[in-house]
Amino acid sequence: MHSLLQDTRFAMRTLRRRPAFTAVAVLTLGLGIGATTAIFSVVDNVLLRPLPFRSSETLIAAFRTYPHWRTDDILRASWDAIAWSYPKFTSWSDEQRSFSETGAWGSWSATIIAGDRPRVLTGLRVSPSLLPMLGVQPVIGRTFLPDDALPSSPRVAMLSFETWVSAFGGDRSVIGSVVPMDRTPYTIIGIVPPRTNVTGRGDPPAVWVAAGYHPADLSPNNNQFRVVARLRPGVTLNQAQLETERLVRADEDPAKLGARLAPWQREQTKTARTPLLILLGAAGLLLAIACGNVAMLLLGEAAAREHEMASRLALGAGHGRLVRQLLTESVVLACTGAALGILLAFAGTRALVALAPPQIPRLYDVTTDLRVLAVSFFAAVVTGILFGVAPAASVLGTSPAALLGGASRSVSRRRGWLQRSLVAMELALCLVLLVAAGLLGRSLQLLTAIDPGFRAENLAVVKVSLPRSQFDPTRTRQFFSDAIARITALPGVERASSSSGAPFDLSSSSTGIELEGRPVARREMRQESEFRTVMPGYFETIGVPLLAGRTLNDQDRAGAPNAMVINAMLARSGWPNESAVGKRIRLDDAWFEVVGVVGDIRNAGLGAAPQPMVFVSAFQEQASGQRFVIRTRAPLETLAPSIRQAIASVDPGVPVTAIDAMPALVSRSVAEPRYRTALITLFGVIAAVLATIGVYGVTARAVTQQGREIGIRMALGSTAGAVIRLFMSRTMVGVVAGIAIGVIGAFGASRLLAPYLFGIRPTDPMTFASVLALLVTVGIAASWLPARVASRTNPASVLRGD
Repeated sequence: MHSLLQDTRFAMRTLRRRPAFTAVAVLTLGLGIGATTAIFSVVDNVLLRPLPFRSSETLIAAFRTYPHWRTDDILRASWDAIAWSYPKFTSWSDEQRSFSETGAWGSWSATIIAGDRPRVLTGLRVSPSLLPMLGVQPVIGRTFLPDDALPSSPRVAMLSFETWVSAFGGDRSVIGSVVPMDRTPYTIIGIVPPRTNVTGRGDPPAVWVAAGYHPADLSPNNNQFRVVARLRPGVTLNQAQLETERLVRADEDPAKLGARLAPWQREQTKTARTPLLILLGAAGLLLAIACGNVAMLLLGEAAAREHEMASRLALGAGHGRLVRQLLTESVVLACTGAALGILLAFAGTRALVALAPPQIPRLYDVTTDLRVLAVSFFAAVVTGILFGVAPAASVLGTSPAALLGGASRSVSRRRGWLQRSLVAMELALCLVLLVAAGLLGRSLQLLTAIDPGFRAENLAVVKVSLPRSQFDPTRTRQFFSDAIARITALPGVERASSSSGAPFDLSSSSTGIELEGRPVARREMRQESEFRTVMPGYFETIGVPLLAGRTLNDQDRAGAPNAMVINAMLARSGWPNESAVGKRIRLDDAWFEVVGVVGDIRNAGLGAAPQPMVFVSAFQEQASGQRFVIRTRAPLETLAPSIRQAIASVDPGVPVTAIDAMPALVSRSVAEPRYRTALITLFGVIAAVLATIGVYGVTARAVTQQGREIGIRMALGSTAGAVIRLFMSRTMVGVVAGIAIGVIGAFGASRLLAPYLFGIRPTDPMTFASVLALLVTVGIAASWLPARVASRTNPASVLRGD
């Protein structure tokens, strides 16, 4: 221990005597360790840390499956993750024997009056068994009881801790108070602990209510509930799945229904797992490049300290002691870099969370805690040993006489070989990162250049929440008609209309349709199509082109013939060689005549292909979830207060939940690929800078060490060009080797990116050629600059020893 402390003190003194070298090495390591630590903080919280519930490893997510949905373009994405209706959940829960506890939840929202304007609280309706199963104890008050779910019971609710503090000031007297929600009185019975979120995404639910009392909960066809259950000891997941399949098939067609069980944590994080691991791998490559750079710096310092090493060997220090000293210096340097990296990681983690797309689960709880810091310091020690091996190995087997007597050519050759190997390693890893960044960058460029199918500029989407208990279909239609008239009259508004769902606002609705002349035996065999109800002027407002016939207008009302507009995709697939106008489509139990065909709209995002789509008049088919769409002439920021006021003037009890500019919604649809591309591109740029410094440093160090040889060569008649070629050729050996290895690695790594690319192949030749050209140029430039300095050496001054 005494010798270790002695080596550490000596290492710190040595590093203080070389401030420039120490600063560059610490900054290089800080960037690598900081980036890796920040990414690992997210990976640890999202993928590795257990869910914050009691015995979370035994919690299993249960889904129903519809295998026949796999043949449908719209439904295939969710065929194995079908939610449950509440009656089917309770029936399964009572009959199953594989789980000790079960719970279910579904989305819920309600309007309350906060101050002088309405406010929407988003939350969950949950089975009374859910929170006790998860081990969630209220901060104050109580949780739900079985009787709270009965339709005849008084309405009760629990508030999230965050809502309790923000809306009620943390007042404990809120327990027992009555809060009107959707103009229905709810008694507050408890406060849910901070950051409790069973969905795993977004902010914690603001309010929790008991499921089962609402008439919609009693419908066997209202499949909106997610189910989680705790596996009994001794029961395997396969046994539980077989039992669940048997039970869910008991009351439906066994050929068309199944079940799927999966560990709850894995199910919550499955879509984010591969992208996050790719980002962690990219950060790891950056850290490896940083370690290579520092190893080359240490090799150069070892060359400058040859006489020191030789003197210590001559005095009997021994090779092992020198190696230990050099490794200690490396570890001290790495720990100093880790300290800087951790500071950078705190800021980097906050930036990663703030900029991350909402699709990544559990972001609300990401922190850089002691567990992450311990991993960072362990990584620092390991990396310190790794990049200290090369300079330590350069002194092994070297005699003091070789170092003191100037006969250290073999040592220089060994160090030169190690440095060129490190250059090759750096460039190989750098090439992998740059190819990944290039592929993702080109994919994002192609993605954002796609035409969404309508005019997004100067278009706004306004979401409102209608209190369900107060708005029947007639009142809903009247509200939107009046509000559209008042919004249209505002200065700066060109057009306005409404729809049950606007493009890119994450709303979706589909229904089964039957084309005339193509009868189906059963309702579930109908073709699936996206479905929207719209008010007159909708197509003109969003700017979708009319391809045939007419759009829906004021004449398409109750009592008039049912009219429908379809998109071009449905027209092509339904009537490929004739006009779709005048044909008929069955929706539910009514026939609608196709009066027009409009262009295809990419509703689900720029990367999602258009799907068959039908539009009907809101006066002939009622649907909930209406949005206003507004074409503006003035900036939306200046119009937003007037829009809110116009809606409030129709009904002050209807809250506006969001006002979004359509370009922002379009941009939000590519937030995940943009996030991924930005991070890997940042890593690639840093890696390229470090690799450039590495190539330059190797050549510059060689020029410094071989100044006398250069002078002799030039005194004997060597030209400047020959000197440049000599040094460049030595360095370019490592550059070419690194690029060759990197190409092989990039071909393999690019396959991992294939699911996240749009419009290009993982082996895109343009991307590979561009990166190769860039790295060859960097290698030539970084080695030419110091070689050119060497070519200007004055032989006389070198030989005189000036």
